[in-house]
Amino acid sequence: MELNAIEVEKFRARTQRSKELWERTKEVIPTGHAGGMGYFLPHAILVERGKGCWLWDVDGNRYLDLRIGDWVLIHGHCDDDIEAAVAHQMSRLVQVGGPEWDLGYRMACLIRDRTPSVDKVRFFVSGTDANLTAVRLARVFTGRMKIAKAMGSYHGTADVLLVGTSILRDPAEMIPSGVPAWTATDVVEIPYNDPDGAEAIIEREAANLSAVFIEPVMTAMGMVEATVEFLQRVREVTARHGIVLVFDEVVTFPIAYGGGQAHFGVTPDLTTFGKAIGGGLPASAVGGRAEIMDLLEPDMHSGAAPMGVMSTFGGNQVAMAAGIATLEKLTPEVHERMNALGDRTRARIDELGRRYSIPLHSTGLGHLIGIHWAEERVVDMRTRLLDDREKIVNINLALNNEGYYQTFTGLFLLSTAIGDQEIDGFLLALERSLHTLGYAK
Repeated sequence: MELNAIEVEKFRARTQRSKELWERTKEVIPTGHAGGMGYFLPHAILVERGKGCWLWDVDGNRYLDLRIGDWVLIHGHCDDDIEAAVAHQMSRLVQVGGPEWDLGYRMACLIRDRTPSVDKVRFFVSGTDANLTAVRLARVFTGRMKIAKAMGSYHGTADVLLVGTSILRDPAEMIPSGVPAWTATDVVEIPYNDPDGAEAIIEREAANLSAVFIEPVMTAMGMVEATVEFLQRVREVTARHGIVLVFDEVVTFPIAYGGGQAHFGVTPDLTTFGKAIGGGLPASAVGGRAEIMDLLEPDMHSGAAPMGVMSTFGGNQVAMAAGIATLEKLTPEVHERMNALGDRTRARIDELGRRYSIPLHSTGLGHLIGIHWAEERVVDMRTRLLDDREKIVNINLALNNEGYYQTFTGLFLLSTAIGDQEIDGFLLALERSLHTLGYAK
């Protein structure tokens, strides 16, 4: 992959201190990044502070944040209400080894009341925690061991969840480094947005399948929206065979009041939540049908549960306070405004592709936006691999030089702190970048 030399020079000139501090940090932290997802090319940008929809790096550059804390900060940076809730809780109780009287209950009710498929909720720390717990719940509930997932889907970093993810450019390379080969024998891949193909595979494997994991929008794979028919057919075949249908809404929950399942009108058995529900602090959850969730309920005499699970920081009081403040602000009206802005952004990106007769197009739903450069519209893993990655990376490099902060894979997210003025600026910058790079004539 070749980066545009002019844009690289611009980037280096405006981020010299970032480069120095990044090199220093790499001496003690691999990649120079303490956590999160990847870093920028040709080197990392080191951020100093954020407020609302804006970030400032150590060189003093300001960016519109379209990455929102690796898809977490649905209300932007340092939201006043969330900040106040966290400060109040920090002065009262930070962490307790037993049940706290109110926060977990209120947070669980907020999730349950807007998600009709959820009877009960259990809290964890990361999306990986939540999805791995859902795997175990499904196995105990059904007595079967295998799971199915869409080709290219990402559900976390546990071995069984990493098999066949979109992190790999070649879908034939099903097993990432460090994952035992035998793990793949417990994972069945189904084609995304192919109702007939998915149903046939699930039917064939039904006797051994405990769960099918689906994202209503395949996020890491390119913000690819599912079709209603695909989700409905998967729901029908799993129900027919007593297979637990798990919707991974770790990223997608904010796309509608009630998440992707509410938008599509398809009801799973279990749902996993994460990222935005913690208001910027680590929080995740599993919720679903009472008969499945009750497997976590211990016997009052022996103390043993059908399925034991522990999470030291699951339901942490400060994270719950932040989560409550976050969800209380995510009203139906707020979703409607944010989604309208997302629709307008995607429509304008598609219009740019048509205007300049280039294969630029967008995907996504609600506040989730993917930008692609492919002759065929991206709808699944096969078409995602047709993306011209070099062009997407260079577009994002040019946008970064214009003051926009996002992943270099062409994935963008809106927050409630972003308005029409910011998006108009972004779209003009995108058009300028296409001309600067010579991609639009």
